[in-house]
Amino acid sequence: MRKEGAIRVAVVGGIPIYIHWSFGLLIAWIILSALWYSRGNWTFVGWQLLLVGGVVVSIILHELGHAFAAAAFRIPTWDITMYPFGGVASIEKLPESPWQELVIALAGPLVNFLITGVIAGGLFLGGAPWEMNLSYFSQYEPTLLEYFKQLAKLNTYLALFNLLPAFPMDGGRVLRAFLAMRFPYARATSIAATVGQIFAVFFALLGLFGNPVLILIGFFVFVAAENEKKAVEGLTLLKGIVARNAVMVQYPVLPATASLQVAVEALLSSQARSFLIADPQGRPVGSLSREQLISALHEGIPLSAPITQVMNEHLIAVDANTPLSEVMRILQAEDVPFVLVEEKTGPTPVLLGIIDAENIAEYLLIKKAQEALVSSVSP
Repeated sequence: MRKEGAIRVAVVGGIPIYIHWSFGLLIAWIILSALWYSRGNWTFVGWQLLLVGGVVVSIILHELGHAFAAAAFRIPTWDITMYPFGGVASIEKLPESPWQELVIALAGPLVNFLITGVIAGGLFLGGAPWEMNLSYFSQYEPTLLEYFKQLAKLNTYLALFNLLPAFPMDGGRVLRAFLAMRFPYARATSIAATVGQIFAVFFALLGLFGNPVLILIGFFVFVAAENEKKAVEGLTLLKGIVARNAVMVQYPVLPATASLQVAVEALLSSQARSFLIADPQGRPVGSLSREQLISALHEGIPLSAPITQVMNEHLIAVDANTPLSEVMRILQAEDVPFVLVEEKTGPTPVLLGIIDAENIAEYLLIKKAQEALVSSVSP
């Protein structure tokens, strides 16, 4: 599966590992700052980049720790993506119990402590001193021994920083796990997210008086905490709701015999973002999204070409009684604009309609408004 804005660099245990394009901005900043600090010493720049490479590997191992812990509870991981301020392991679903989340959250920092322990053990056996400046190497052309000392310290600080209760960092997830042992999951998430946002503001204030990177970290934590809170609220609202409750029975359909010209006209004359493609017998054979259509035009495919030339033949159908939360997971994981909703009333399933991400978002807004109205009129 492709990931927009990221490059796949490896696959470990069946988990694809990506590096986001914005990571290049961090590399550029490191090169420029190292050149300024060392007054143009490119050897020093090389050592700094080598250290960054070691940290990147450490963060990937950290995220693999989360992924493998989740796998122990039969929770798959979609991918791991490296961003300028850390890595993100995208697990398929939330843990079923607070204890599972606690184990998964602690697995990442434990990997960093393990890396520190392995390096420290080697340094101890080699009789090397431990003291060292964290920010930069003590000399412009350091030794390999000094490199590993720096890497050990950075792994220690990485683990400790992640254990701060600043949700959605690991420490914040640990906090949510303990809160979820006493409160409903949505309430525990809300409390942990609020604590995380308080930390985010604190990071930003510290950044104003020192390191400006803390301002960016604070911004990331604040936004991520808010997004996580909304996501859990959405899953809570979807509890007990199945696909048939939110299915769109009226949806745009284009015949497989149509040309790109017909698709363009249909796109411009409606608010549709995607189309179901059906054969002459009315059977679904593919989908065509607005993005696919525009991409085909950019590639120079003539308007007279049949839409079957550019449509996505990958269709996913779910039973009408499939939980809506599972439908949302499928839409997030698969490269499809919508899923088909079918009901098995006989040997041949009957197509009831489709569901897309926008449809689910609208359903959540309506359901949330209805619940707020009920709460306001309740005695």
